[in-house]
Amino acid sequence: MKKTKTQVNTDSFPKEIRHLFRDANVYDSSCSSDASVYYIDTGYYVKTGSLHSLTDEAKLTKMFYERGLGVEVIACVSTDRDYLVTRSAVGEDLTHYLQNPEKLCELLASSLLRLHSQPVGDAPVSSRYRRYIDSANGSFDGGCYDESVLTDRYTVKSKEEAWAIMQASKKMLAADTLIHGDACLPNIIQNNGSFSAFIDFNMSGAGDKHIDLYWSIWSLRYNLKTSAYTDLFLDMYGRGNFNEDMLRVIAAYELFG
Repeated sequence: MKKTKTQVNTDSFPKEIRHLFRDANVYDSSCSSDASVYYIDTGYYVKTGSLHSLTDEAKLTKMFYERGLGVEVIACVSTDRDYLVTRSAVGEDLTHYLQNPEKLCELLASSLLRLHSQPVGDAPVSSRYRRYIDSANGSFDGGCYDESVLTDRYTVKSKEEAWAIMQASKKMLAADTLIHGDACLPNIIQNNGSFSAFIDFNMSGAGDKHIDLYWSIWSLRYNLKTSAYTDLFLDMYGRGNFNEDMLRVIAAYELFG
């Protein structure tokens, strides 16, 4: 996860959390236009977003923390915007293992197996899974067709083909697993070669495990610049634990937008 040292006006933050910035270095760690993320080198992350945009994420973060899978929530404050403060995870994200792809695949697979073995309990349905269902039940004209989400292994040739796959697979998707929803390498933290925590839970909840598998495969290829380790990762996750045909189904949903 990138960190760029920056200066912030602490008066622009709610008074309840201003003390966290005192005598600390602050780094911009944002990776999307939807929210700003700041790392405070005394051990905290502050995520800011539009009003009410982080309420669900705060609840999910607490749930993952209680299950030993996430980081502690220090505060969630809503003023003109939402401010979510979490303790930083111990360790570094999986992009720090790019020079050791075999160990990277082992860490990635074991982290997902640990997550997917958890009972769903009262977890809400993943926002990503809900988007899939809404898209499939919507209209063909509603899709935005984004080829950047495809891998060279699970390809879909057109928006029309994606729509056909979605219509044929509606009953194949199942919200029966606790998923991360964005299981890319930067969102999984390891410490000394062992799982430490997941971070960024805005797409987490009950969903289909193949969503996490697909995005892990996409992230491996994106970061390693090769698809050579896809089979190793899937072998380590366990071929009997998933249906590979479903990964192309996930590709169709993502391509459609």
